[in-house]
Amino acid sequence: MQIRELFTVLKEMAGRARLDPGLESVILVELTGPDAVEWQGRISGGKIDLAEGRPDQPDLTVTASSATAIGIFEKTVNPLAAFMTGQIKVKGDLAQVALLKQLLLSKKKT
Repeated sequence: MQIRELFTVLKEMAGRARLDPGLESVILVELTGPDAVEWQGRISGGKIDLAEGRPDQPDLTVTASSATAIGIFEKTVNPLAAFMTGQIKVKGDLAQVALLKQLLLSKKKT
């Protein structure tokens, strides 16, 4: 899988996600490496909108290599182990991490 494919799949998943309508959050995902990219997830009104680019003031920033992100999605990299070994860095509202986990784990259910 390439990073462009990952973005397309995640954008489709985000479009199907149904979240708490009262939740408001902005998440920045910074992927590093040869195919570095920044994505933003805007959560509002029970939906999440995923787009390329950097938001002004994210509530949560997640930084990892593109290879790590793809490995997590393909389940060849354990996200907790990646976090514990510094392959994933998280800054900001850590309560939002549970939301990201919920979104990623729901990929096989729809």
